[in-house]
Order: sequence, then structure tokens, then C-alpha cells
Amino acid sequence: MYDIKFSGPSRSGLGALASFCTIVPIYVMGVTPLAAEQVWPDGTVQLIVPASPGGGTDAAARIMAEHFQSETGASVVVVNTPGGGGAVAAEQVRAAAPDGKTVLFFHTGLLSAYHTGGYHHNPAEVFGAAVLMPVGGSYALTVNADSPWQSVDDLVSASKEAPNSLSLGIQMRGATHFMAGLFEQESDAQFRLVEAGPDADKLVQLQGGQIAAALINTPGTRQYVENGDLRVLATISGHPDRDPNVPDIPSLYELGYENVVYGLDFFILTPADTPDEVLAGINDAVKNALSDPDIVARFDNMGMPLQWLAQDEGRERLERTSELIADVTEMLGLN
Repeated sequence: MYDIKFSGPSRSGLGALASFCTIVPIYVMGVTPLAAEQVWPDGTVQLIVPASPGGGTDAAARIMAEHFQSETGASVVVVNTPGGGGAVAAEQVRAAAPDGKTVLFFHTGLLSAYHTGGYHHNPAEVFGAAVLMPVGGSYALTVNADSPWQSVDDLVSASKEAPNSLSLGIQMRGATHFMAGLFEQESDAQFRLVEAGPDADKLVQLQGGQIAAALINTPGTRQYVENGDLRVLATISGHPDRDPNVPDIPSLYELGYENVVYGLDFFILTPADTPDEVLAGINDAVKNALSDPDIVARFDNMGMPLQWLAQDEGRERLERTSELIADVTEMLGLN
């Protein structure tokens, strides 16, 4: 068992999708004039966000939009277009003019939608990849504090002794489903994967004993661990290291499950055939934003530290992630 020490504030993770579209402009006073050599933005820009207002994806897009506008003087509008796991928004951008004025702000969950049949176009092939932003933070493999499992090895051993009897709460076809698949593959554990809904529902079910374990956004476990209701056994993220926000908790990679590395990347995608100079301009704008200490602090305080990647590196990572998700999709029988 590990005592958790959280090193910063937190908020809930990605917001739930809904079936309506909301357009919300962002106004910033005292904007700077457009630079003479500026290629992007050239006119009003719409950031199409496949999430409802108020969630983590929406909040991240608004932070970026505000910075773009304040630095360039251009009008930047966040357009909330939930629905279809990102498919509705993706199609809106795919059909737009390739001028950098209509772009998709989302995350690699869209790849999961594609590989499981929820979206019919491979995002790694049909869009211009302006920038990828790996998201820090982690998910927590969590159990009830009254459970007998003090470690990951305890939980894995129990699943092997009684195959398919221990329930592991996930969101089917979402990120936690893929994390669970990698964990089962690497550990030879045999859990009963159950649809437990979003994190709020998982927390209720864990405390009520309806599920044995769950994968939950780590910041969301904070108050329950501190109150003695839940226990975190390990974390999973897109990198092998411990989550610095919970330095006393080992990562599954650290515990020997070296292929259990899975995280979300935010990205900005554009219509195909968007000019290279426009893609470079978007990439530079994100680099500038993530070099601003105030912007970095805002993301850190949300429990979502972001990293900037150069265009070529981001494109390669997008393609590798697509291949990984395809492999796990086949393993889980979701294709």
C-alpha cells in the first residue's frame, strides 16, 4: 500500500459529450497587432472542439484560443461540436477549406473511434497534423480501501485464481478500455471488464462495492484517497515514469509491466492539403503558448501538463499511436 501525496490542485478530466453545438467567442482586451510576417492566423479562426463547454478538452482549447488571440490580434472562436465520439466535429473540419481557418482541437481518442468503427476515416491519413501535445498526468488503478489487495501483484494474483470474476471498471471503447487491454495482455490477468461509465460513476461503484477495481483519472481520486475510502495501486500514462503529482505511487511500467504505457495526446488537425506554411504557423503558435509560464501553470493546475512537439515528431507519434491502438483493438476484438 502506498500513501499518496498530491503536489498540486486538480480538476476533473475530459468532459462528457452531448448532442448539441455551441459557439462561444473569446474576447481578450489589449490584443497585440498582427505581425507583418505572420502566416497564421490570417483572419478569424474557428477551433472546432468535439466536447461540451466545461470539460477538460474544452478548457484546454479555450486556454490556447485566448493565447492565440492575445498574441496575434486575430479573432479566435471556440466552437463546441460534441457527438459521435468526435466524428461530427472531425467531418466538419475535413470538409472545410484548407486555409487554417477551421481546425480541429481534440485528442487521440479520435483514433480509438476510427479503429473501433465509430469514425470512418483514419485521422492519421486524412488530415494535416499541425501539432501534437502529449498530455501529462495519469490514470490510477484504484480499489476500495477495504479490499484485500495491497498491491498490483495482489490484484493480478486474485484475478488468476478466479478468472473473469474480478470486475475492472472502464469506459468501453474509450482510453481506459485500451489501458485495461494492455494490462491484461502484459500481466496475464483475467479480469471481467465492465462498463462503469465516467469517472464520477466509477467512484460511486468502487465505494459501493459494485466493482472490484477501476481505472480513474488520477486527480479525481485525490479526496477519496485522503478520506481513506480508496487505495491507488499504480498509475498508467503515456510515459514510463511516475506521475510527479503522486510521487509515492509507482507506475505499472516501473512494476515490470513495460508495455502498459498509454496516454492521450491533444492535437490540432487541419483539412488535407493545408499549406505547409500554415501548418508551421499553427505549430509555432502552440510552441509559443507552451513556452509561456502562465499558460504552463494553468495546464499544470488542471492536472494536464502539456508538451509541445515539432511537426515531424508529432506526425510520427500520431502514426505510431494509430498503429498501437489498431493492435490493441484487434486484441480486444473491437474491430
